[in-house]
Amino acid sequence: MVNISFLGGCREVGASAILIESNEGNKCILDYGVRFNNDDRLPYNDSINNLKAIALSHCHIDHSGALPYLYKEFEVPLLTNSITLRISEILLKDMIKISNYPYPFGFRELDRLRRNAFFLDYGIKTKIANNFYITFYDAGHIPGSVSILVEVDQKRIFYTGDINTINTNLVKPASSLNLPELDALIIESTYALREHPPRDALEKSFIEKVRNITEDGGKILVPAFGVARSQEILLILYKYNFKGKIFLDGLARKISSAYLNYPMFLRNSKKFKSALKKSQFVSKKNRNAIINKPGGIIIAPSGMLKGGAAINYIKKILPDPYSGIYMVGYQVEGTPGRTLLDEGIFVYKETLKNNRSKNGDFSIKAECDFDYFDFSSHADKHHLYEYINNLKFQDKSKFIFCVHGEEKATTNMAKDLTKLGYISVAPETGENYKI
Repeated sequence: MVNISFLGGCREVGASAILIESNEGNKCILDYGVRFNNDDRLPYNDSINNLKAIALSHCHIDHSGALPYLYKEFEVPLLTNSITLRISEILLKDMIKISNYPYPFGFRELDRLRRNAFFLDYGIKTKIANNFYITFYDAGHIPGSVSILVEVDQKRIFYTGDINTINTNLVKPASSLNLPELDALIIESTYALREHPPRDALEKSFIEKVRNITEDGGKILVPAFGVARSQEILLILYKYNFKGKIFLDGLARKISSAYLNYPMFLRNSKKFKSALKKSQFVSKKNRNAIINKPGGIIIAPSGMLKGGAAINYIKKILPDPYSGIYMVGYQVEGTPGRTLLDEGIFVYKETLKNNRSKNGDFSIKAECDFDYFDFSSHADKHHLYEYINNLKFQDKSKFIFCVHGEEKATTNMAKDLTKLGYISVAPETGENYKI
């Protein structure tokens, strides 16, 4: 029987990590991320030996952040693709450089990771051990994201990673229609309890607010994740022919420039290049000049306002009733972005190494307009169930494991799927299952 060990990402969003073991004892790890909400940041420290490969679904730190730790001990292939490796390197270097947390790895291990990278194309079946194969499928989440089919000892286990099944401006959607028959599904549950608003209506509402404020001379701050979300916002502004000035700051500049080198992973690389040309890159030297000029929209990480370039603008925008702050990504409970949305107050505590941002701690009541636009790159409840309904299983034992979601989301989804005839659980960290 095949053994599946859940090392992280269980009843939480963070530290995604799954270990698959064959009858012969050969092992493969799917993702190996970190969490940010406590001192226990690494995945469950299971005994890992006879590791044959590591397969990475995408670059986000909650899936890739702990990978260098594995390369303290192992020299095994990291199965990925070119864009995911490049963006992972950028994010990991940034994390190691600025984090106060004493991660048990550094640039040396990151270099070993890079040297062991092996690129897979979508749909190409790759052998990693006897009766043990890996195949990548487009996950539709961000550029380069993949779902992973593991075929081991005549069992097929499909790990979605983070998936999105609707059209976005940056990447094409995922589909489950052409997958082979499965024995087990490991599926993300981030939005298992929610429905996203219609995309077109959401885009138009966002653009209307942006235009109303900027045409009256107000300033818009969009704190967006540097990877994919900032670029999605750029494409939305381009799609609706926004005439105002667009400023791009922080990590979003570096990621956007990197995307130009991987056009095959973008839905429309020509449109992206045109959208990027309409923006202005901001340096540390001209931030003050930009924030003091009327009008324009600033796109700057971090997406949850925990730090990053966005903090350099927020003190000026929060007290201004003619300006606005628009969140465009998931806001984890307890983050400054979530507190702003829930309470109308922005509370910031300096955490960066050596106080690099030099903002100090502060708390400001928002007099500006603020709102949340659900431009998610994750499938919602309706689309998750639609994705599952389109799958075929090899026999009546239809195993589904619900991961990568808060406890209520993962457990409720598992209960609902059980009522629909699946054998479904929301595993806890450290649990093992055999199929």
